[in-house]
Amino acid sequence: MVEGDDERTDPARAGLEHLQAAAHEMSAAARSVLDACEELLDDPRAPEAVTSVVGSVTRVFGDLARFAVPGRQPRDDDSDVHQVQHIKIS
Repeated sequence: MVEGDDERTDPARAGLEHLQAAAHEMSAAARSVLDACEELLDDPRAPEAVTSVVGSVTRVFGDLARFAVPGRQPRDDDSDVHQVQHIKIS
């Protein structure tokens, strides 16, 4: 930075400030997640809810993977999953 030129900023300093702000946000997010985990531990229905959510997410990602992986061979249990039925209209 040139002396007397207040309008120009040092790119390294600006980058460091952004990284520090991001680190503070990540720290706040981690605290929020830990708080949510503590609440779940105190809830007797938590294991059932977590199991349900994990199962749902697993099914969604499994379905996405079936279509996203080129050359993937279908499994035996894939036969009726996401098939298109063509109906002739006369």
